[in-house]
Amino acid sequence: MMNERNLGTLSGPVLIFGGAYSNLDALVAVREEARRRGIPPGNVICTGDTPGYCAEPQECLEALADWNCHAIAGNVETNLVNGTDDCGCGFGDGSRCDMFAKLWYSYAARHVTEANLQFMAELPDVLRFTYAGKEVVVLHGSPRNQSEFVWRSTPAELKAQFCADAGAEVVIGGHCGLPFAHYLANPADQQPGLPLWLNAGVIGMPANDGTPRTWFMTLRDAEGFDFDFHPLDYAHRTAKAKMMDDRRLPVAYAATLTTGIWDNTEIMPPAEELREGQALHPEQLKAEASPAHYLPVSAPAAAPSKTNFPLKDIPKAMHKYTDPKDLKSFGKIVEWQEDMGNKFFDWYSGVTEGDTALTAREKALIALAVSHAIQCSYCIDAYTTNSLQSGADEEQMMEAVHVAAAVKAGTTLIYARQMQRQVDKVTM
Repeated sequence: MMNERNLGTLSGPVLIFGGAYSNLDALVAVREEARRRGIPPGNVICTGDTPGYCAEPQECLEALADWNCHAIAGNVETNLVNGTDDCGCGFGDGSRCDMFAKLWYSYAARHVTEANLQFMAELPDVLRFTYAGKEVVVLHGSPRNQSEFVWRSTPAELKAQFCADAGAEVVIGGHCGLPFAHYLANPADQQPGLPLWLNAGVIGMPANDGTPRTWFMTLRDAEGFDFDFHPLDYAHRTAKAKMMDDRRLPVAYAATLTTGIWDNTEIMPPAEELREGQALHPEQLKAEASPAHYLPVSAPAAAPSKTNFPLKDIPKAMHKYTDPKDLKSFGKIVEWQEDMGNKFFDWYSGVTEGDTALTAREKALIALAVSHAIQCSYCIDAYTTNSLQSGADEEQMMEAVHVAAAVKAGTTLIYARQMQRQVDKVTM
């Protein structure tokens, strides 16, 4: 059963953020935003997952405790406190999500202190308060599962049921990493603006929109219940450098801090996946709270919009036989043949991961060389990252490619002996 804390009635501006993800630079920046806006700690709420992907889990938890704002436990906090060996997101075994989660979660587990664990253990799972006359609940995933991914494209009927289960007119969720708002009632109902599902997004990682900005939100009550989304600019290159200094963290996720693009989208529904690289705008996010304004990227661009942002700037998808995005969703190959797919990933991870007779670095360099020899673009991307992750440098990686090229050239030239023998046979 979820542990709930009631905050009573809040008034005035409220700042909400999620997913600091061990990104201290982002956490410092959002705290400065609260100070600049004159929002006291008692009106600041964190939706969980303070430790996570980046380099400073201990420092982030200490900073959050020092801020003395309201916060709930995300699945990362819960699993660290319980001493479990993974983050609890349910990633498929052997998938890229799973491979990287093992890195950052074990890093976080090693770098949190007993004081951090005690702080996380005291966090509630749910916050409840009244705001502008509305009953508001803050949770991490869903009322039935702290680790459940709830997206903008998650059916309105399911989210409305979650609101009813939570006993709330407004639910503010976390976990999925993307900011969104969704009015859930039928427009014909008496209160077309309720119930409402909000997600502030996260501050520790970009929103897969091709920019390094991250996101938070504010609530306003001057004229009834209202909300706004805000991009957060912070020292993202500094945060990336901290991750790159320790190769026990996923270098692919370090890259995301500057590219704004997620390394993988295995957990992401198609509607969100199609929006990759499309810069988000606060007005867009707010307008899409209405079902009539939410259109996937694949929708016809000719549809007129009453706002300045949505579809006109979205480039048409290029049709090609191979697509780099396929690598990001490689884990989805299990969907049509789960048994065989899971067996493959079990074998694949057993062969390619960790130090056995070969070190992880040696395995990655072999795989990188083979990737070039068979000219697999997907593999080159994956094993370039894996080689860096395992501690190989650029010179070693290029040398491995030269070895593969030399062997491949040799396999061409060795068949010249067959040509020579055939010439001898014909001419003698």
